[in-house]
Amino acid sequence: MTEIKRAFRFALDPTPAQTEILQRYANASRCAFNFAHAFMLAHHHTWHRGRNTLIAAGLDKAEATKRAPRVKMPGRDRAQAFWRDTRGQMFVGPLREGAERTGAYAWWEGVNNRAYYTAFEDAATAWKNYLDSAAGRRAGERVGLPRFKAKGRCRESFRLVHNTKKPEIRFTEPRRLRIPGGGGQPAFTVRLHQRASRLIALIDTGKAVITSVTVARAGHRWYASVLCTVDQAIPDQPTRRQRQAGRIGVDLGVKSLLALTDPLHLTPGTPAATLVGNPRHHDNIARKLARAQRQMARRHVKCARQQSKGFLEARDRVARLQAQLAARRVTGLHLISKRLVQQYSEIALETLNTKGMTRSAKGTVDRPGRNVRAKAGLNRAILDASFRELNRQIEYKARWHGVQVARVPTFFPSSRTCSTCGWTNTTQTLKDRTFHCESCTMILDRDTNAARNIKKHAVPVQ
Repeated sequence: MTEIKRAFRFALDPTPAQTEILQRYANASRCAFNFAHAFMLAHHHTWHRGRNTLIAAGLDKAEATKRAPRVKMPGRDRAQAFWRDTRGQMFVGPLREGAERTGAYAWWEGVNNRAYYTAFEDAATAWKNYLDSAAGRRAGERVGLPRFKAKGRCRESFRLVHNTKKPEIRFTEPRRLRIPGGGGQPAFTVRLHQRASRLIALIDTGKAVITSVTVARAGHRWYASVLCTVDQAIPDQPTRRQRQAGRIGVDLGVKSLLALTDPLHLTPGTPAATLVGNPRHHDNIARKLARAQRQMARRHVKCARQQSKGFLEARDRVARLQAQLAARRVTGLHLISKRLVQQYSEIALETLNTKGMTRSAKGTVDRPGRNVRAKAGLNRAILDASFRELNRQIEYKARWHGVQVARVPTFFPSSRTCSTCGWTNTTQTLKDRTFHCESCTMILDRDTNAARNIKKHAVPVQ
């Protein structure tokens, strides 16, 4: 048995009163994140002022950065202590006409304190990622400066943790999830849209322990993602059927979502296929989504306090369509990734730089780009296919099934190289959908040829 972290996502059916509680928790979490972010940003500005003073004195930027007075960035605990010291203080600024003087965060009561503390922790993590990336201590892409969460624009969510020895987050019934209360408010149970019998069975047998729950709103529905520590049996090697199937080469594309070297069974009752069509989820909903967005734009006014009921209805309609689009996309990817790791012992993939592939072609004023609209359409199609998400799902599911993942380098010419003799066509363009080898006269579909090259040249990832 191996202990892993695994999340179980459930749709919620809260009552109107419970919906108001969930909304208050989400607002409290957003406010706490912004509070901690502003507190840490003030310390960061203090360091900037010290460095700018040295630059004004004649030092260059690199030397001033080294000699600037060190400012210790506060973490979650310091932000939490500052919150406790200031949340009951009075506003000192002038009041609007008819307003009453209240505490700075008088509405914090009635919300579980852990909703604040997890938001402080998220802010501290965001700042640590930014500082580590700026100092070169973090691998991967450069992490930007954390941003405030704007009301009405950020995702409405909150996270709660508990003591696993005295669990407060638990299932009281197969379709009831207990969420702890706080601030004088009792705990409440929310009805689930589907049964949680599978997770409850793991908890009852001691194979799973709930560590936290993240409640978030997507469109018109609230979801609870229950994070558990699960004791899962991970095989040392694939099954005999998987070993007999061996390695499969996978080429990701836009015309066909997957081009495979070997057949893949996706759904029972349908024949195995080597080409998986691109569902193009965004194109299927684009007209309806554009119409809803135009309606929302017509009803929008600059002042958020003057937004009409019609605007809020239009905004909810857009959010519902976008949530529906995301659900359809991720459901299809989960099916494909699951079938791949179940049927083969090794999966050969490309190492794709999706961010570079979807970079705009508009260029600059001095050097404008060409075919900008066509490139923009290609970028939308690549992002809709979600290459990166599919790769991520395959990687973690492969570890669960004892399957090996192999990869070819980013700039490996899989589409231009003959999979039979190795001849390279240097003049091939994206319009050429069939590969013609001038050396061995092989004629093959471009994507299928790329999949064969990936299968042949991929190196196992350690």
